[in-house]
Amino acid sequence: MVLRGSLELMASKWGVDGGTTNSSTRIDSNRGNNEGEIDDNDAVVRYLSPEQMKNRLFAKPTNENVAETLCLDEVVTSLIVGASPDVNTSHPYFFNQLFGSLDPIALAAEIVALSVNTSVYTYETAPVFTLVEREVMGQIGKLVFGRNDDGEGDEEGEFVGEGLMIPGGSLANLTAMHAARHRWKVVNGYTKKQQQPNEYRQWLDNVNDGGRESSSSSWEEEEKKFDDTSLNKHIHAILSPPSQEQHLYNNRDDQPEYDLVAFVSSEAHYSFAKSARVLGLREDDLIVIPTNEDGSMNVDALAKSIDELEHELEETVKEENGEIRKKNLRKMKTRRRRVPFFVACTAGSTVRGSFDDIAKIVEVCRDYESRQQQQTLFNCKQHYERSIWVHVDGAWGGSAIFSSRNEIRSITHMDEIRHADSFTFNPHKMLGAPQQTTAFIVRHRNALRDANAAGAKYLFDPRKNGAEYDLGDLSYTCGRRTDAVKLWALWKYYGRSGLGSRVDQKVDELECFVSEVRKRRNTFALACRPWPFNVNFFYFPPRIRAVLEERGILRPIVNGEDDDEENSFIQIPDDIAKDLAEVSVALKLRLHEAGEMIIPYQPLSNQQADCFRLVVAGKKDLNKNDICHILDTMEKYGLDL
Repeated sequence: MVLRGSLELMASKWGVDGGTTNSSTRIDSNRGNNEGEIDDNDAVVRYLSPEQMKNRLFAKPTNENVAETLCLDEVVTSLIVGASPDVNTSHPYFFNQLFGSLDPIALAAEIVALSVNTSVYTYETAPVFTLVEREVMGQIGKLVFGRNDDGEGDEEGEFVGEGLMIPGGSLANLTAMHAARHRWKVVNGYTKKQQQPNEYRQWLDNVNDGGRESSSSSWEEEEKKFDDTSLNKHIHAILSPPSQEQHLYNNRDDQPEYDLVAFVSSEAHYSFAKSARVLGLREDDLIVIPTNEDGSMNVDALAKSIDELEHELEETVKEENGEIRKKNLRKMKTRRRRVPFFVACTAGSTVRGSFDDIAKIVEVCRDYESRQQQQTLFNCKQHYERSIWVHVDGAWGGSAIFSSRNEIRSITHMDEIRHADSFTFNPHKMLGAPQQTTAFIVRHRNALRDANAAGAKYLFDPRKNGAEYDLGDLSYTCGRRTDAVKLWALWKYYGRSGLGSRVDQKVDELECFVSEVRKRRNTFALACRPWPFNVNFFYFPPRIRAVLEERGILRPIVNGEDDDEENSFIQIPDDIAKDLAEVSVALKLRLHEAGEMIIPYQPLSNQQADCFRLVVAGKKDLNKNDICHILDTMEKYGLDL
């Protein structure tokens, strides 16, 4: 009964046997019975207000004295009735978020995994899914960190870092900051290194070495595989294994304390601000770096900010040395020593879709580290070159790692991720895997285990079968979903080339959309220069269009001429921006309530007016008819605004 009801619910959702339209169905722009009406089956959503929805879901009040129960038929019926007015995120005209149409292969894998009802923390509990996750992480590691200077994959090299499926990009960013902070503190003697019995530690080392005997030289050689001498010309090795002496915990009363400082761009995801709070960073120790006009991080501003921090520390140390000579230790304790430990690169920002220049950002960090090698400002000198952890947040745009087109890999800086320390991307966004499917990968051996392992003996025990494959102690969480199987199924079914083609197709489709917007410049205009996966644009109703034409901001189209790139991006005057922003909000609400389309309005740093954002997420096609339908529908519903 449950299975049958669930299948009926899925059938109604995914357009099977006469249900609602699925992602591959093309919708007639003239659909609907009457003017202003559309068929319920064609709607993105059958909109109900929150009050209407509550009445529909909870019309029958619960008796406070008697525990009411429903029979199986009633439970399934309630779910189907309740879900029927919900948003169809697989609809061709659902553009509201950075996810959308589900891929049936990944969905099938999700259903299989859910039916097993297991948790991927130990091999004995989830042997298949543990090995699947390890395999997927290994392949991503080679794809991301194993590319040589010619851009060719290193098929022979073995990935020696770590990776996990994480419940969402926000927690992946938190994990990166957490691992970075832990690594800095351990190496510089401010946190005790994970202490484990010698036998267990040796066993883990043997596992990670593939049975080889662990040694400092082998570790360094493995890490050197990912080195790029052109970027690290001042550094002899990317990572030197800390000696036992370097891991001594400094707990003396006179031990100076350091405040760790992180850097993100103004286009970075808001989860970094939340992560900084969770980790206990001071508010001013998350430094926001301004962006260039195109939304990418201003690398010169980053370098200047790090230089200022370095100079501030030098002055603090000099002043402290003077206070020590004066025996004024109380005053010395009040001074702050601030040092950089983390920089976040964005690979596909939420609104603009901008990509930071990863190579240049890494070079700024390596230059700082090379200078630190010559100084002894720290009471415990930094013992390895990567004192600044560079993380790439590719939650939205990181799926471009599968693309093989040079122009796409170049503008998205995918080949430069190999210089970073960690990387995350969300296959549930661009590739159509079910929510949530997030991969997080680290280049450093044992970085996640050292940061998260608690060694709970009741769960993690080397005497258990397959214990050397356990993933649970790499993760902050205990229970872990079987998320890797969704990405594994996509990769196995489509191959890297198939997933790459899906990414490339989105770029081509949005280029067509941009071209159509430029042709309709009397009604639409780009709000900023487009990136490969995001297009931001304005809609101008006739009254605003007239004002813009009168001022010469818009010029009438003559004989159907196409606009050129230089004149297609306009700046909205401040006195019109508020009015235009209200138009964007009103039009979005009309389209939503009519069930025609769900498309977001978004703020842009270079515009005072909110604009619309179009992305093609999930397993979705966007053909010429769709593009025209989107623009025609917006004009139809916004004509009188």
